[in-house]
Amino acid sequence: MSYTPLSCIVVGYNDVDFNAFAAKQKKMEKKSGAYHEIKTNSVFLRGRRIPYMELINQAIERAQGVNPRFNVFEAPALGAFYLKNVLHQRGFRSEVVNFFNYDQERFAELLAEQPAAVAITTTFYTEHTPIVEIVKFIREHSSETKIIVGGPHIYNLSADQDPDTLDFMFHQMGADIYIMDSQGEDTLVRVIEHLQDSGMKDMSKVPNLAFIEGSRFTKTVRWPERNELDESTIDWSQVDRTQVNSICYLRTARSCPFACTFCNYPTMAGEHVVTKIENVESQLKYLDSIGTTDIVFVDDTFNVPLPRFKNLLRAMLREKFSFRWISFFRCSNADEETFDLMRATGCVGVLLGIESGDPQILKYMNKAATIDRYKWGMEHLHKRGIATFASLICGFPGETETSVLNTMKFVEESAPTFFNVQLYYHDTRSPIHAKAQEFQLRGAGYNWRHRSMDWREAMSCSTHLFKSIKNSGILSLYGFSLWGVAYLLSRGISLEQVKRFSFLVKPMLFSSLEDACADFSGLEAQFTELFGSTTVVPKGQSARMGGCAA
Repeated sequence: MSYTPLSCIVVGYNDVDFNAFAAKQKKMEKKSGAYHEIKTNSVFLRGRRIPYMELINQAIERAQGVNPRFNVFEAPALGAFYLKNVLHQRGFRSEVVNFFNYDQERFAELLAEQPAAVAITTTFYTEHTPIVEIVKFIREHSSETKIIVGGPHIYNLSADQDPDTLDFMFHQMGADIYIMDSQGEDTLVRVIEHLQDSGMKDMSKVPNLAFIEGSRFTKTVRWPERNELDESTIDWSQVDRTQVNSICYLRTARSCPFACTFCNYPTMAGEHVVTKIENVESQLKYLDSIGTTDIVFVDDTFNVPLPRFKNLLRAMLREKFSFRWISFFRCSNADEETFDLMRATGCVGVLLGIESGDPQILKYMNKAATIDRYKWGMEHLHKRGIATFASLICGFPGETETSVLNTMKFVEESAPTFFNVQLYYHDTRSPIHAKAQEFQLRGAGYNWRHRSMDWREAMSCSTHLFKSIKNSGILSLYGFSLWGVAYLLSRGISLEQVKRFSFLVKPMLFSSLEDACADFSGLEAQFTELFGSTTVVPKGQSARMGGCAA
């Protein structure tokens, strides 16, 4: 048998210690609202901050004696497998380390093969710590392997930072090569080709890079990529079956056709493009054949354009797939037939970017939606048993105490299944920044103020929303969003259990906002009763087919 050298290992997510991350942000709580975001998405238990998923793990461990170690990042990391697919198409042997925290033994075995490169994705990162930990692990196990880092975190840094600051940050992370393109897959292929042919010599010939040269990083020419989605449709049959488990993420489009003023994603991602329905259908056929039970469609606007969305649902219905599925959804882009098709094809929940229940704030946000349309959409979704997760923003330019109260009233009346409130984060590259003078907007990130509110006042209003909304349960943004619900469904937890938990956890959350220790033994007992009899579906096993996907 011939042996093909390992060209590249692609690394998915690294979940850093949550309590340590929280402690770091707490040191800055007088200068930024970042720690408030952590507090509203976790609880303070026995002197430590822990995310909601850990409460479920602890409940099952108390009842059954074994911690299931539920973590949403066990699901196949879509970006990592997408890159593996691209490299496979170009003739390179590559492997994926899906979840760094759980896959370190396999990672070490792969590094023993001395691959030319390791590529680290940064889709969910906003700071350097998880990257530094992965780089350290690689250096310890394969010192000659070149480390490449790319993805949204690197792209954002390259757009926001001056050259000296960027050079300092790249040294902090410790990699050899950084890809500074919003897509970057073609650049990755060229880097791998170059490393195998010439090593680091003449790396300046490859565009979209910053690479270590002496004691500083050298930038190469920018050449924005425009890769065809259909040409890179993932062939899941080429992925190790042990890595494609009962849940899978799928992307059927890139970018977003809307222009919400708080969001820079369309500018970064470029023109909104969609894949052919037959390419989506082929992926679903294979996943269905191996027993995948749950699909998360990660498109930012899955039901846009509407005719394509309905045709995709009709194709799923025609194939008689038995998936449960979850996606983003825009109520403004639907009709009653859409809701019927969604229910018939197994939709169990949608994430709604409601953002505000105040008409004027929605206009400032350029949301292209109305309060009445939101209510209409949720009414039809709930009538068909489809759960809704309302994502809200508190503190957007123009926000007042009155607009916050309007949001509270709207959420109480429409009663989404779940909700969460995010403190406004000001991205200076978002469209609203062009109106900074009009709104008297100053600052950036979680430290800002405008003519009617500052970040501290928004924190207070956010807390008020959490405590005042009674008719909806709370989901977290840290590993327990609607994507986390899909993951839990795939592991044996029911939607009714999640709904019950989302209400039970409220008093624990409210008490934890003060960072004070309290006796939660009564609530913990209720969690144990709720989850204690759960039959946990082992990772890699399909509940639908009753067997191992491998």
